[in-house]
Amino acid sequence: MVSLKPFKGTRPFNEDAINIIAPSTDHLSEENIDLISNKNYWNYLKILNPVGQLKESETLLAAKNHFNEMKKNDVIKQDDRLSFYIYQISQGEHTQLGFLALANINDFLCHKIKGHENTQAKRMNERANQMTNIETQIGPIYMSYPDDNKINELLESFTSLVPDYDFESFDHSHHKLWCISNPKDIKMISKQLKSINSLYIADGHHRMEAMNIISQNYKKQKNNCDSFMIAAFPAEQTKIYDYNRVIKDLNGLSEGDFLEKLKENFKVTISDSSFKPKSKRQFGMYHHGKWYSLEFIGNFPDENDILSLLDINILNNYCLIPILGIKDINNDERIRFIAGCHGLTALENKVNDNDDSVAFSIFPSHIEEVMRVADNKLTMPPKSTWFDPKPLDGLVVYEFNQDN
Repeated sequence: MVSLKPFKGTRPFNEDAINIIAPSTDHLSEENIDLISNKNYWNYLKILNPVGQLKESETLLAAKNHFNEMKKNDVIKQDDRLSFYIYQISQGEHTQLGFLALANINDFLCHKIKGHENTQAKRMNERANQMTNIETQIGPIYMSYPDDNKINELLESFTSLVPDYDFESFDHSHHKLWCISNPKDIKMISKQLKSINSLYIADGHHRMEAMNIISQNYKKQKNNCDSFMIAAFPAEQTKIYDYNRVIKDLNGLSEGDFLEKLKENFKVTISDSSFKPKSKRQFGMYHHGKWYSLEFIGNFPDENDILSLLDINILNNYCLIPILGIKDINNDERIRFIAGCHGLTALENKVNDNDDSVAFSIFPSHIEEVMRVADNKLTMPPKSTWFDPKPLDGLVVYEFNQDN
């Protein structure tokens, strides 16, 4: 059982939520980030990235001052009562319904809360410094949990109520939030959530590690900060986009030689239109104005090797590394990663700008694959999952040191 509990969230009070929440910068250019920040004085972007190029100490001070100003002017306000927050996100035909709650760092340390990505020390420490500075977690860690009909039915029962927040975000995703503080409801939700035995980090691995750093630092000062805020959604409702690749050149090969080498492990077919894979072990490829479908026909050295069976590693191990010479998938300057939410046109545009380049469209990873990797304490290849839509930063924030 994972420990989950209600908390006193801090949320928009005398200002519309849309003016406060920080949109995912994945969808925005630096110009648009500046535009949103300048247009909406109270936006959390001023805290997450407050004043551009100031020195770190000045940047942290500016962030802290802005956060305190928000609270002083009742732009945001902490709830008086412990609450769970029922959270629905819709985008197009997709809808996911979950909840915000506090989880415990000990469940992460004993592998009840499981990740699937490697993290970088610099980004972890930056996140930790940012949150320690204001003693607050602005954005929840996005989690998935195994499907549970009873939890789904309970959460849906609250959606008949008028939501406390109901608005469209900058990326055109629609967000509704119900703040549940009635003690009987809290007790009922708490009881049902005890059926969750594991949580899987979808997005927010660096925040997770940052919260671990913060917890350890607090303990050194004989304080406690073992809780952190999550936004959890059932696995079946978690949407993962493909994460595609563009390679700068053919590693010195002619087009004909490149295609011949591919045919050793792939069935290569010219497509009369852009090709988006429809199943596992199928890939699209765009080069010199032409689309191809690639179907993997090679053999695996070990059919029980979880990682080698992933589509992204099929592409890595049978094309990008041996044929195109991409030795370091993480850091090679010849590779670019493009999220599937940008469409296949984004791949075509990149390749058309550089005549020798080649793009690959990949079938999206499935949440069950991600969970299996996490269960076995392994990590997915870099840039292999793109979770979207995501929970918003700043809709509900968690201030540390509250009595629960």
